[in-house]
Amino acid sequence: MRLAGFALPASPAWRRLLLHCLWGLLFFTLLLPWLRLDQWLSRFEPITFHSGALQVARLEQVSPLYKSDARGMYVVLQHSWRLAEPLTADDRLLFILRRDDGGEAGRLSLDGSKRQRCDSQGCRVRFNSAMRVPDEAAGSEYSLWVKPELKGAPVGLQFLRMLPSRDIGLPHLLLVLGLIVALNALLLRALLPLFRRRLRSRVAASLLLGNLTFLLLYGVAFFRVGEFSLWSGFRAELYYLSWGTMVLGWGACALAGFHLYMGLTFTLLMGVGLLANFTKIAIYGVPLGGNDLGNLLGLLQILREEHPWAPWALAALLAVGCWRFALSRWLLRSAAATLAFFALCVFATQAGNRLLGPNVRYFQDSVTYHRDLIRSGPGLYLFNLVDDMVSRGSIFRYPLNKSALSPSREPTLAPVAPLWDQVIVLQYESLWLDWRGKICAKAPTLTLPAGVREWRKTIHSPTTGGMTVLAEFEMNTGLPVGLLKQGIVPYYYLQQAVPGLAHTARANGYQTLFVHPYSERFWGRDQAVPALGYQTRWFDTHFNAMAHKGLYVSDDALISQLISTVQAGSPRFAYAVSMQGHGPFDAPRYQGAEREGACPGLPERERQTLNTYYTGVVDAMASLQRLLEHLNASDSRYLVLAFGDHQPFLMSAGDGILGDKPSRAARYEIPMMVFTRQDDSLDVQQQFGDVRQIYQMGQTLRRLLAGNLALPAAQPLLHPVLGEEAGFDPTPLLPQLRATFRPDVLP
Repeated sequence: MRLAGFALPASPAWRRLLLHCLWGLLFFTLLLPWLRLDQWLSRFEPITFHSGALQVARLEQVSPLYKSDARGMYVVLQHSWRLAEPLTADDRLLFILRRDDGGEAGRLSLDGSKRQRCDSQGCRVRFNSAMRVPDEAAGSEYSLWVKPELKGAPVGLQFLRMLPSRDIGLPHLLLVLGLIVALNALLLRALLPLFRRRLRSRVAASLLLGNLTFLLLYGVAFFRVGEFSLWSGFRAELYYLSWGTMVLGWGACALAGFHLYMGLTFTLLMGVGLLANFTKIAIYGVPLGGNDLGNLLGLLQILREEHPWAPWALAALLAVGCWRFALSRWLLRSAAATLAFFALCVFATQAGNRLLGPNVRYFQDSVTYHRDLIRSGPGLYLFNLVDDMVSRGSIFRYPLNKSALSPSREPTLAPVAPLWDQVIVLQYESLWLDWRGKICAKAPTLTLPAGVREWRKTIHSPTTGGMTVLAEFEMNTGLPVGLLKQGIVPYYYLQQAVPGLAHTARANGYQTLFVHPYSERFWGRDQAVPALGYQTRWFDTHFNAMAHKGLYVSDDALISQLISTVQAGSPRFAYAVSMQGHGPFDAPRYQGAEREGACPGLPERERQTLNTYYTGVVDAMASLQRLLEHLNASDSRYLVLAFGDHQPFLMSAGDGILGDKPSRAARYEIPMMVFTRQDDSLDVQQQFGDVRQIYQMGQTLRRLLAGNLALPAAQPLLHPVLGEEAGFDPTPLLPQLRATFRPDVLP
């Protein structure tokens, strides 16, 4: 007996059995869209609808496929109806989602009049429909209700089923992906004597193990068995494209690496990519994309500078490994297989775009990764993310009018005398004051001298949990990062001279200073900060070892450097980005001097994390008070703006810190504070009262630096995650966009 080049009688029985099982799984996979197993795995009791004594409709089948978590929900419904009378254009088939609190989360109203097929026994209608839950309406679980809205035949709403939360749990995902890699490795090791006999055997091995990876990834890691069967039947061409790219990827990596074991590189990279993506979603609320690969390389460069011995140690370790274990060939094979993986991602994305159309994500009221997972499956979903990271071209995702980008420069205004001696912007790392649980201590407050006027409000950051550079860019330029693709670091794409706070300040008589006690090269600040117009730049080398508190330079040391410039003579505009409040917070960093802020009764690990964070917040506010006291005691006219760049990432200790059921917008709330002298003529509330996001604060401050006290009109917002408010118009920003970004990255 021979099968695909294998001489089965010469092999042990258990190997023949394994081989037959793999072939059986292959044939099962190829036939799955036509087997319709979901109808057997999810039994449905038909629902009849009566108007009086007359049966007017019968819902014969409903199969839901959905993903949901605290950030939103996307559900696809496959349903079929039988109706006693033909549907008219005014009739609707209605589905309603309700949250666990009884509120409506979403509804789907369908016109079936053009899709019905009628005979003597009535009319039949079959739909594949999708429903998205807006972020502000998201809940922990949902109930699905249904009824037909038929003219002249009123019927009641009927309960269909519960839809509990079905999110992507990181521990579960890590376990399942690890098992997939391990199972592939064990099967390959067991069947390698058969697989490497001839070329046909190697091709068959790639086919069988790539198919197994596809089945386990789709049918176990991301969908349940019944859901996977349902998903396979939605669009057969998408199913076979997903299957084909997985099999092709496994084979391409094995071919590029000149060994079947290199096919495992494909499975491993799939697992690492998906884990990295959902870890980023858990922290920042957005998927991989943009410059994330470059950011990783940049971080490695920072680590190399901080630990210059590390590359030499790694090189020595590799040299010993290559000499002792003959690893050089395997390293080259792994590198070739990795390149093949990235090439496949680009190919699969282009093939998917031809089949499905480009996956355009402008701005919606809900998160898109639920939709993307169900639309494309985890394989094509990841390939699309990787393609986005390695591709070059426009960095914009908002649909801009290309012809409107033609103005060559922003309008320039005549310079005016500085209104203040000191204008200071303090961007505090992870500063947040509005906790609603887990931390029982009150947020620290300021006790200011009588001569200081304070005004504050809560606004939104473009990011949460990290990505300080996005808040910094919005404040410095007054441009919303929501115009850009997710993951893009705008500092990497700037022109040599960028209009913004610093250039405006310089044009109006201010000396400009940028202070950040960390590596100058991180986030590309070594190129971006000069382009923004800062004449003097102080980074980590400006601070000595005594300036540290915990892991980073203290906020108090940062303020000391700013105070040293107050009496420098010329009017000064200073922008400071702090570091003390940076994570991670899950290890003691203050030598036992953490302040007690966490609520009693919490696990010790959570208490330590929360106390470490709370200590940093107290120190940040104390440093701000010290600066204001010094300015008040001087003769300087001053304007101080202080804000948090984003909320902290506290890992599991942060669960519940926003309360029981926080809105999505609550995750992006940050404090904004403005300070002047009591006798300052500036009406702070009028100038900053309409500010609701960091880029608006930057726009307002830029006008004030130019001496323009005219009150701005309230404008609709654009947020990279929360979406676009009705009426937002990017047209006034187009000249500045052209002056800010290099021509090769414009649309």
